[in-house]
Amino acid sequence: MTGTGVSHRDGEERAAVHGAAPVRELLRLRPGARVVPDATGATRVYAGQRGTFLGALTPDRSAALELLGAGAADEESLLAGVRGRVAEPDLPRVRELVRRLRAHGWLSVTLTAGRTRLLTFRPLGPAAPPPAGSPAAPDPAALRLSRFAVLRADTSGMVLESPLAQVAAEIHDAGLVGLLASLAARDAAAAGPHPVEWPEAVPAVLGALARQGFLVPRDGGHEREFRYAQWAPHELLFHSRSRDGRHDAPFGGTRWAEGVTDPLPAVRPPFGGPVVPLPRADLEDLRANDMTLTEVLEDRRSLRRHDDTAPLTLARLGEFLYRCARNRGVRGDGKQELGDRPYPSGGGSHELEIYPLVERVDGVPPGLYHYDPERHVLELVTRPGPAVRRLSEMSRLTARMSSPPQVALLVTARFGRVMWKYSAMGYAMTLKHVGVLYQVMYSVATAMGLAGCALGSGDGDAFAAATGLPWETESTVGEFLLGSRAAQDA
Repeated sequence: MTGTGVSHRDGEERAAVHGAAPVRELLRLRPGARVVPDATGATRVYAGQRGTFLGALTPDRSAALELLGAGAADEESLLAGVRGRVAEPDLPRVRELVRRLRAHGWLSVTLTAGRTRLLTFRPLGPAAPPPAGSPAAPDPAALRLSRFAVLRADTSGMVLESPLAQVAAEIHDAGLVGLLASLAARDAAAAGPHPVEWPEAVPAVLGALARQGFLVPRDGGHEREFRYAQWAPHELLFHSRSRDGRHDAPFGGTRWAEGVTDPLPAVRPPFGGPVVPLPRADLEDLRANDMTLTEVLEDRRSLRRHDDTAPLTLARLGEFLYRCARNRGVRGDGKQELGDRPYPSGGGSHELEIYPLVERVDGVPPGLYHYDPERHVLELVTRPGPAVRRLSEMSRLTARMSSPPQVALLVTARFGRVMWKYSAMGYAMTLKHVGVLYQVMYSVATAMGLAGCALGSGDGDAFAAATGLPWETESTVGEFLLGSRAAQDA
C-alpha cells in the first residue's frame, strides 16, 4: 500500500489533536474451534487436543458464542447482536464470557484502522502475560523487531511468528510489512520512520505487537537474559514447533500425504552399482559369549584413533552393520510398509540409511557405498573424487584426527518415510532416531573392541554432490566414525 510520507510521531500528534480512536478490535472464534454441547447441557470448545469447559450456557451467552463463530465484530457490535436475539440479556455476563474466551485463547483478534484491516492475532494457546516493561503506546524509536520473530508466507498471506509468542500475527496490510522491516535494525538512526496510510494507528499497533512479544526494547530487554540468549532463533523455533502446544498446525500421525503420493518403501531401492557381499554375524555365538549390557555401557568411549597398521576388515565391518542396522523383516499396517531393524523407530518408519565412506578396509576398495539392509551388501555409489574427499576431510577435521577415519558411516534420512505420515514433528522424530542408532553403534563397537565415535555435524551439500540425491529428499543427518582400535586405547 502506498505511504503518505507521514511519520510515526506525526501520527501520534494527529491522534492527540483530533481525539481519534485509531484502532478497532474485531473478535471472532479462532479457526478450527469446535463448539460441542454434551448430553447434560454443558458446552465445551475444542481445537485439536485442547479444550475448555464453558458449563451450561444461558441464552445470551449461547447467542454471543454463535455470533463469534459466524463472523468478526467488535465487542459493542457483539453486544448489540445479543440484544437483538435475547429479550433481556445479562450483558456483564456476556462480557465475562468474551473475557474468558480471550484468556483461554479461543478468539482471534483483528486490528483495523478505519476500513483497513491491518493484522489478525491468531491464538496458539492460552493468553500469556506481556513481557515485562512492554508499554501500551510505545515510541517506535524505542522498539525493534525481536530476533526470534519470523515473517513468512502462508496460505493466508504473510504471517509473523515467534516461539516466544502465544499468537501468530496474520499481516493483511503491506504497509505493516514495511513498518516491521524498519524496526529490524538495531540502530534507531538506521531504522528511521516508515510512512504508512494509517499513521494515527501506529502506536496502538506497535503496542499490541510488543505485548505479544514480537517487538522488544531496542537494547534487547528480556532477550538479554541467559534463558533466551542461549538459543539461536532457528533452534528455539524448531523446539517450539516440533512439540504440541505452541502452534496450531496439524500435528502427529495425521497421514496427511495419503491420497497425495504413495508412501516410500521400507527398504531403499538399490542404486544399481557393483556390490560387495558382507559376512553375517553368528547371533547364537554372540548370545552366549558377547559382553554383557553393563560391560558395554560402562566401557563405552568415543575413540578417535584408528590402528592403520591393522585396519578394519570386511568381516568386522559386515558383523558391525549386521548387528546394528540389518532389516529383519517388512510388515504392513494397511497404509504403508513398516521396517524392523535392531534399533527402535517411531511408527516403524526406519527412514535412516547408512552410507559407509570407506578409506581403509581390508577387502573393500575405497569409495562411498550404500549399505543395503535387506541384502546385507555394500553397493558402490561413487568412487573417490572431489566430493568424496571433501566428506572424508570433513569427518577428519570434525574428529580432530591426524589421518582420515578408516570408515565414516554417513547416516541419511529418507524424509518421506516419516513426513508422509507425521505432521510438524517428523524431523524431530528423525533426530531422535539418529540418537537411538548412535547408542546402538556405540554399544556394538564397544562389544566388538572397535573404535567408534559419533560426530555432531557433517556436510550435507558434499553428500548431495557425491551421490546426486536431492538435498530435500534424502540428506545426511548424522555421522559415525568406525575403525580398528589403536593400541593405546585397547
